[in-house]
Amino acid sequence: MKFSIITPCQPAELSQLLELRQNLVNQTTHDFEWLIALNTPLDLTTPDWQLPFAVHQVSFDGSTLGAARNAAMATAVGDWLVFVDSDDYLTANALAEVSAIQPLSADTLADLYQYPTYEPHTSFVASQEQAPIADSLPKWGGPKRRQLKNRAVNLNEAMLNQLSSDQQLAPVAANWLQHKYVRCTGDDRWAQFNRQLKITGKVIDRRLVQDNQLVFDTSNALYPDYAFLTQVMARTSSYLRLADPTYIRVKHNDPINQPSVHQLEAPDRWQQRLAAWHTSLANISDEGLHLAFSRYCLNRIHRYLYMALATGATVDDDDTSTISNVPQLITQLHDFLQLVDAEALGEISMLSRHILNKIRRQPVYPHHAINRIVHLRQLGRVIKHRGRGITRLSYMWWFTKLPIKPKTILYESFLGRNFSDSPKAVYNYLQANYPGQFKHVWISNPGVTGMPDKRPNTIVVKRFGWRYMYYLATAKFQVINMRQPKWFVKRPSTKFLATWHGTPLKHLVFDMDNVASANPLYKQIFFQQSRQWDYLVTANQFSVDVFEHAFMYPVEKMLKSGYPRNDILSAPDRDARARQIKEQLGIPQDKKIILYAPTWRDDDYYGVGDYKFTLKLDINRLRRELCDEYVLVLRTHYFITEHLDTTGFGDFVYNESSYDDIAELYLISDVLITDYSSVFFDYAILKRPILYFVYDYEKYGSVLRGFYLDMEKDLPGPLLKTNDDVLAALHNLPQVTRDYAAAYQTFSQRFNVWEDGHATQRVVDAFFDQDDLK
Repeated sequence: MKFSIITPCQPAELSQLLELRQNLVNQTTHDFEWLIALNTPLDLTTPDWQLPFAVHQVSFDGSTLGAARNAAMATAVGDWLVFVDSDDYLTANALAEVSAIQPLSADTLADLYQYPTYEPHTSFVASQEQAPIADSLPKWGGPKRRQLKNRAVNLNEAMLNQLSSDQQLAPVAANWLQHKYVRCTGDDRWAQFNRQLKITGKVIDRRLVQDNQLVFDTSNALYPDYAFLTQVMARTSSYLRLADPTYIRVKHNDPINQPSVHQLEAPDRWQQRLAAWHTSLANISDEGLHLAFSRYCLNRIHRYLYMALATGATVDDDDTSTISNVPQLITQLHDFLQLVDAEALGEISMLSRHILNKIRRQPVYPHHAINRIVHLRQLGRVIKHRGRGITRLSYMWWFTKLPIKPKTILYESFLGRNFSDSPKAVYNYLQANYPGQFKHVWISNPGVTGMPDKRPNTIVVKRFGWRYMYYLATAKFQVINMRQPKWFVKRPSTKFLATWHGTPLKHLVFDMDNVASANPLYKQIFFQQSRQWDYLVTANQFSVDVFEHAFMYPVEKMLKSGYPRNDILSAPDRDARARQIKEQLGIPQDKKIILYAPTWRDDDYYGVGDYKFTLKLDINRLRRELCDEYVLVLRTHYFITEHLDTTGFGDFVYNESSYDDIAELYLISDVLITDYSSVFFDYAILKRPILYFVYDYEKYGSVLRGFYLDMEKDLPGPLLKTNDDVLAALHNLPQVTRDYAAAYQTFSQRFNVWEDGHATQRVVDAFFDQDDLK
């Protein structure tokens, strides 16, 4: 059995093509040819392309996927065609498993079984290499992280021979045990219909394709596969899918810079989809296939089209664009519905059937009926979840229709966790300099203390509560140091100030290859959220340069001001305030303070946004050697605040991870120990010693996040990888200070020249118009 692997490729995908090349080399069988449909010249004579299988480049007319695949199919000589995209790859046994299945007749549509993941090649391969089972898959690959089901038996020949001799296995049964698969025929086949409509990973008899002159649609840039696959289904009697996933489909987590075909901004997406459906359905004569495809199309219309028409919002991975030319779309839908199987139309819900029958009779847009069904669905979800989401629904339905309150400011710091950071500095400045001119609304999580609810003209609202939704919709000004909810609606005449929360050391957003522990669509969501920011506060020119590419945010909308939160570090009364804070925390005035402020690790988490943390600093040893002179104040990142137990260390450790304002902890400390947290940029304003406890430096820098700085050269303190190193540095702080004096001076000139104690005033003057301050 010889395969022809067909891979369409664009010039921008050449790096992915090289990864796929190595993946194909790793196949346990090389009885295949590789046909690369690419119009850019590719030099296949170099040593890198001397492979254990034949490789051919195929040029094609036009630029669509359909044209690329057709050109490759025309030159194929293998017995079976296999469709593999350049950014996907196969497990090592994929082709061997198909080859071993006997019999595999020409009228079979075979499937390598897709496994969707947002992991790139490198991390996925690393996961497989670390796994104890050869065919195990990463824990976070699926869209909902489902546990795999129907695992294959995969008995090898030796294990088969161990079966009792009185159990006479038929050859077909033995073959099935060794290479487990699912075969669907007759009406059962259409229960797997959705899987059959994805071309990637399909294995199709070449002669069946050529004898029937089956081709992909070259005119439809987004949906060329429907017409081809439905005709293949019409000419095959069974669908065979491997029981274990062997085709790894890499989903794109950067749809802004590297969109897949289904993530491209296309206002005519639904028009192209309907055109592809219409062409396909018109050419299907088999009754069972016609009914199955009608059901598929109507289900997509029922689930996604109404929402897109009613709101213009993104509703699934395939609908990333708003709809253009609605009258044309309705006319297309009217024509398409003439072909739809009447039985399938009768199976959808009554209200949806009423809408489609109305469009089927005449091409009219039943706007009110579509809005009604969308609203009923939204309300139904709230009822299903016992009222959860009702406040958000009220925000979308009603609060965003209310008038804007011109003198109301909404503040949020670290997702409502505390009263702190630059939003706090802006609030305090306005209260002091413009008393009584604004209504101030602070967002808080339940149970948070220290909020300014007793101060004049100030109220505190519960995050995601009724008043939160009301003020989120009606406040003219929003001052937030992280990101707003992804469903936030930026209303006309409102102004959004993104203060952010640190100078970046670690790679951010679009500079990250992969975001393992976040929402797989994190980059797309971040991009959409940041487009709603009117201004982004920056601490230094370095941050301006990084945010321009990491956030893809325009420089002209950045405030080159310094961080308002850092004004306290240059205040003339900072020493007096430090004494007050130590007294407030119960720390003896004669004790020096070590502030330990580590960050989280991207690969150490329970779930999305829920991080673990293991304390590597030997606190017992620090206590034994330093307790006469020092105490240790622990301040972890807010992601990991609740995952540390510091009981048992007596009065040596003060766990202030929940302390509102870390800048106040900077003021009282004599030395900072951190790792990859950006806290050291701010702390350096004080010109006090900084130690970097980076026990996992090689792993963190090369695998997890990567750095914008050369930590070996650019930092104002030593990199310490063991507890011995940390203790030695603490015992010899004067020498550390002397050794890093020049580096500290260079660092301060690079990162802290804007931090002069007046950043808040600059931000307020830039963000608020003079009329706002009257």
